Amino acid sequence: MQGEIRGELACTPNGVVGDRAYGVQDLESGTILSAKREGRLLEAAAYFTDGVLGVRLPDGEEFREGSRLDGALSNWLGRAVRLVPAATYGVATFQATDNFEDDESPLHSWEGQSGSFVDESPLHLITTGDLARLAQERSDLTWDVRRFRPNVVVESDASIDPTPGHRLSLGAIEVEVLKPCYRCVMTTRPQPGNLERELDILRHVSRAHDGAVGVRAWTIRAGTVRVGDVVADVDR
Repeated sequence: MQGEIRGELACTPNGVVGDRAYGVQDLESGTILSAKREGRLLEAAAYFTDGVLGVRLPDGEEFREGSRLDGALSNWLGRAVRLVPAATYGVATFQATDNFEDDESPLHSWEGQSGSFVDESPLHLITTGDLARLAQERSDLTWDVRRFRPNVVVESDASIDPTPGHRLSLGAIEVEVLKPCYRCVMTTRPQPGNLERELDILRHVSRAHDGAVGVRAWTIRAGTVRVGDVVADVDR
């Protein structure tokens, strides 16, 4: 679903506290839905108020966790679903189509990690320079940061070194890069706020950047990162 802009993030080895803390479980398949498979999820929004989860559906109606939300989600999506917490769920199974250009193509499945519904890594970072270069290369496309769904946007003209093991300090926390972030159908999905379906987003990234923009990482020194904190390479 749509996320929210926060002035600070509490980061642990499992990721950002609150991020992917809940998932929408498809009761028939047992999988956790994401917009990789069910693009309509991006029409809804999830947020926390005083530690309580809220979900706003496309018609503007808002719900808190519970049976009313499960029923509203099921009615909206046209399938039986329920909201489940990642902390007690175990390891989730996700699905996506094999062909990002065809939502009716066969599905493939993979497992996430225990304790969070992130589908591959706990943390995702991108720089303003990454987005600026893409916009220069294809100015006809909409390179909105929401297409990439990062946890942290770093203000820098350069990209983050994607070498596995590369370490960065972000204010009080320290993170280690796991690998480049290889992009998927999510970057092409329509979203509220005048983001249309644009398949050329992923086509261009695949051709010009081997499919990767930004990095995947994990937190090796937990703490809180805030807007305005300095980002620096860590000497080892």
